[in-house]
Amino acid sequence: MSISLQKIETMEQLEEMARLEAEIWGTSPIPTHQTVTVAKNGGIIIGAFVGGKMVGFVYSFPGYENGEVYLCSHMMGIAKPFRDRGIGYMLKMKQAQEAIQRGYRKIRWTYDPLESRNGYVNIAKLGAICSQYIENCYGEMDDAFNKHLPSDRFVVEWLLESRYLQERGRVFSELRWTPENVVLGWRQHHNDDLEPVWQKQDADHSSFLFVAIPLQFQALKERNPSLALDWRYKTRAVFTRLFRHGWAVAHVLRREHEPVLYYVCVRRDQLPL
Repeated sequence: MSISLQKIETMEQLEEMARLEAEIWGTSPIPTHQTVTVAKNGGIIIGAFVGGKMVGFVYSFPGYENGEVYLCSHMMGIAKPFRDRGIGYMLKMKQAQEAIQRGYRKIRWTYDPLESRNGYVNIAKLGAICSQYIENCYGEMDDAFNKHLPSDRFVVEWLLESRYLQERGRVFSELRWTPENVVLGWRQHHNDDLEPVWQKQDADHSSFLFVAIPLQFQALKERNPSLALDWRYKTRAVFTRLFRHGWAVAHVLRREHEPVLYYVCVRRDQLPL
C-alpha cells in the first residue's frame, strides 16, 4: 500500500475531507468555509491518500496562550479500513515538519485518555507530554466514539526540536514496572470486563507512577456502560490529583498478557524541558 501525504488547501480537497470526517464520526463535518479560512491563515491541514483517495487527515490552526503562539491540532481522522497501519503517526510527523517550517515550536491537542491507541501514539511514539486534564471538555457529544460519556480530555504538548525529545530515551532508560507504584490498577471479571481498582494513594518518593486504562475501551463501553463510566470517574480523580501535585504523563508501558495500557507519570520538574 502506497501512502502519499500532502497539504490540503483547495475547496475540492476540503470537501473531500468533510465527507471523510462525516464518515468517520457519523456527525456533520466542520463547514468548508471554516476549514478554507484556516488553511489560508496560518493553519496546517494535511491529507493522507491511497490511490488518489483521501483516507486520513489532520486539521490544525494557530493557538495563543500567555504570550506564546503554538499550533492547535484540533482533529485527526483515519478511515476505518486504514487504521493500525501507521498513518496517524505519518500525519503527525508531516504536521511537525510543516509546523517547524512555519516557525511553530509547540503543537498542542486534546484526546480522550481512555483511548489506548491514541495514548500509545501521542505519548510513546511522538513524545508528547500531558499535565493538564479538562473535565467534560466538549460537553455532551453524540458521535460514535464519544456518546454516553463525559468528554474528558488530556491536553498534550509536543515540544518540537526540544531537549526533551532528544533526551527522553535517557529519562526512561531505567523504567521498571513495580506493583507498589501502581496508582490505579485493574481486576478482570469472569466475562472479561475490566474494573478499575484503587491502589497506591500517596506518591512519597517514587520516580515513576503507573495508571492503568483498558486496551479496548470502546468495546468495554458497548458491553458495560456503567463500568466504562467508572473508568472515566476514577481516572479523572487520579489524573487531576497527580497533575495538581506536579506530575505529568510522559510515557506508556505494556505488560505481556495484560489487557491494559499503563500511563507512566513522572514529576514534570524532573523532565529536561
